[in-house]
Amino acid sequence: MSARDENQANDQQSRLPDRLTRRREETPGGASPRFIEGSAILFYLSEVLKTRVLSPSGERLGSLKDLVVQVGGESFPKVKALIVTVGGIPLPVYVPWEAVETIRPDAVRLSTTRLDLRPFERRDGEVRLAKDILDKQIVDVAGRRVVRVNDTQLAQYGRTLRLVAADVSAAGFLGRVLPRWLVEGRFQRQLISWSQVEFFASEVPQVKLSIPHDKIARLHPADIAELVQELAYPQASEVLASLGGDLAADTVEELEPTLSTAIISSLPPAEAADILDEMDPDDAADLLAELPAHQAEGLLKEMEADEAAQVQRLLTYSEDSAGGMMTTDFIAVPDGLTIHQVLVRLRQMSDLPEEIFYIYVVDTEPSGRLVGVLTIRHLVSSSPDALVADVMLRDPIRARVNDPADEVARTIAHYNLLALPVVDEEDRLLGVVTVDDAIDVILPEEWQRRLPKLFR
Repeated sequence: MSARDENQANDQQSRLPDRLTRRREETPGGASPRFIEGSAILFYLSEVLKTRVLSPSGERLGSLKDLVVQVGGESFPKVKALIVTVGGIPLPVYVPWEAVETIRPDAVRLSTTRLDLRPFERRDGEVRLAKDILDKQIVDVAGRRVVRVNDTQLAQYGRTLRLVAADVSAAGFLGRVLPRWLVEGRFQRQLISWSQVEFFASEVPQVKLSIPHDKIARLHPADIAELVQELAYPQASEVLASLGGDLAADTVEELEPTLSTAIISSLPPAEAADILDEMDPDDAADLLAELPAHQAEGLLKEMEADEAAQVQRLLTYSEDSAGGMMTTDFIAVPDGLTIHQVLVRLRQMSDLPEEIFYIYVVDTEPSGRLVGVLTIRHLVSSSPDALVADVMLRDPIRARVNDPADEVARTIAHYNLLALPVVDEEDRLLGVVTVDDAIDVILPEEWQRRLPKLFR
């Protein structure tokens, strides 16, 4: 076979499992696929586990204990080897896939009698289907849910055997514990294409695996947070550690406070600090306030100096005060600028707040007195040459840093504000309380979850 023909054959094999899985899912009643579909062989892992392993002449050598796949790099991992129990040998042995002639539910036939009888030792990147995947949690990315694997589907095309789907149905479990004739045709199989599955390295702590979770990373932070809340701590921590700083921070902000605190605590300090650096300062302060003092101090030391200083300042205020509610993530400009200069400044800022409700005006920088406020309407409707001092709304409504939280929330509701500036006794601007933080004070927790992100 030429190199070109071989590449075409490999490409055809790599696309095959998608076609097989789609056709398999359309099988009426979820019956076992039973072997030949075109030139491919489909079967379930449960059908071949414990089956006889035969020599080329038909002599029984042992029984199949497991299959080994190499994870990473392919949507549908190739089966790399068999794990076989051999009579008289106390520990199972490793049989490379190249030594397999045929694999069927009634028997596995090898092409050689020469076996390496040394006990199986797992290599980096190797996953055992029965031991490491069956009964474990995975993420169905397309369905945005966490499910348990009850069986796996395999497809053989030519000399290659691939893992193509996870069976998450009751039929998959029953097929492992009941006679197959009691299960086939009576229960519906539910298959998830393995290309839409995220598996967890933390399920196999004894082996070095590299799983990037890039499919999960394409989801919205709110969807990722829902998945994380369904996972055990090791898997939840693995997901967060694999995400980029911004996405991980957005996800943590969507989590229930007790869970976000527990997960941040379980991460290595450097990774936890990276997430805290990207969080809104008030959210990071709320999270750190729930940790033991020594742990919070350790994470503050790991954070970027500027971010840590903002968070540490917020931690000095009472939780039930304006200072405890506010964020330091806001925009303030001096009153001597023109509208054009404000717009230029905004374009040049590398880290704009996620939501810009208002632009606050101070008499001096960097920590001046609050003298006015600009709305987005002011920016787009005013002449570029107009001075901020001539356009701004003067004497804006404000809260003092020690005002009670419920009073701050009532002020925001009464004046129908999206954000309320917080000042000290000398009217110096310290931060802002946004409407979502006010709602946290006013509404019961179960109502808060029903609101869109702008109001949370």
